[in-house]
Parts: sequence; C-alpha cells; structure tokens
Amino acid sequence: MLKAIIVDDEILAINLLEAMLKDNGAIDVIGKFLNPLEAIANIPTLKPDILFLDIEMAEMSGIDLASKIEELTHVLDIVFVTAYEHYAIEAFSVQAIDYILKPIEKDRLMKTIERISIRRGKIQQLSDGSIRNEDVQVIENFHFHLHSGKMYIDGVALTLSTKEFHILYFLAQRPGQIFHPSDLYKLIWAEESLGQTQALKVHISNLRKKLESIPGHQANIVTVRGSGYQFLFT
Repeated sequence: MLKAIIVDDEILAINLLEAMLKDNGAIDVIGKFLNPLEAIANIPTLKPDILFLDIEMAEMSGIDLASKIEELTHVLDIVFVTAYEHYAIEAFSVQAIDYILKPIEKDRLMKTIERISIRRGKIQQLSDGSIRNEDVQVIENFHFHLHSGKMYIDGVALTLSTKEFHILYFLAQRPGQIFHPSDLYKLIWAEESLGQTQALKVHISNLRKKLESIPGHQANIVTVRGSGYQFLFT
C-alpha cells in the first residue's frame, strides 16, 4: 500500500478525504495535520509516498510547504487538494503531480491514485536489489538518480521538482526527437491533455532556466515552431 499524509486546516476536509482514500483500499493514511508546520517536522520521519495538501492555510500556504520539502531524499508525490482553481499554475511550478478541486469527485481522486500507483510501481522496480546498479542512469554528462529523484550535471546538483525530473529524464533519453506538447503531456502525466498543456509549459520554462544556470551548460530544450519540444546536447 502507498503511504499518505493529509495536510489541511479544516478537520472536516481531512476526515472526508481520509474516508475516500480508505474506500480505495490502496492508500494507508499514516498522518493527518491541521498545522502545516507540524507536517514539515514529521515528513522526514514518516516518509510518505503521497502528500495530499491544501493551499490556503493560516500558518503557511501549501505552495510554501511544497517548496520547503523539495530537498527531501526520498521520492514524494504532492497532490494539491483545494477549492481555488487559480493556484494551478503556481502549484505545478513546485513538485506537484496533480491538482484536485474541492468538492472532491471520487472518480477524479481514484484516477490520480491509479496514476501514482503505476508510476511508483516503476520506481520500485528500478530500485529493486536485482537491478540496483541501474539506480543511476548516465546520459552524456547528466546523472539521473532514479530512486531519490536527484540529478547532477558534471557533479553539480540541479534541484528539480518531481515532474521536472521526469520530463528532463524522458527527453534526455531521446535527444533530437520532437514531441508535440499534447503528446509529451500524455506521456508524462499518463492522461490526455484535452488541450490544457499550460502546466507542461511552466515545467519546460523552469527546466530551461535551471539548465542555463549551470556554468558552461551544453544542453537545452528548444521549441520547434509548429511541432513541439526538442532536447539537444550542444
């Protein structure tokens, strides 16, 4: 079972989400926090797989909390659960895998859990002892640490969100290939974009800035007009 914690400053919202997760049967809720500061203090010990996170909270916003835990050594998937649609782009700029609006639709929540389960199943396979030597994938001068989600270029650490890591790892394995935004979105998010690829654009923009911040950087994600995105080692 996947381990999850819930952070929301409304106890009724926590109880409702917990009940829906229990109905799924694949999630074990190991922590519930009304105070985001307490959640931050307990996450390193609890080591959840998934963090269900509200955004507008008195002590600290969910966006700020997500920013503070980007340095965790284990892979943590963040799902924002909020009543406010206008935070979506900002939410995807941190390591969020999904954004669910309240009131929560059960089918929507189950789809998110299924996608995370499939993705984390692949991570578990990659970190299995039988293929431990493949935990680090080297592509040119890029070193991808698949289990921890960390990435290095010539020994210099590049701080990436979970989604940024998956996008860069996917593209770096296929240099020169061009991917239409809707196709790339489907490959990374495991669902149809339905014309909504703004989250992908935000991640691509962030990746470009981070790659350009590396001294003597020799790779970038370029836009091929009318076609899509292309990763190039220069």
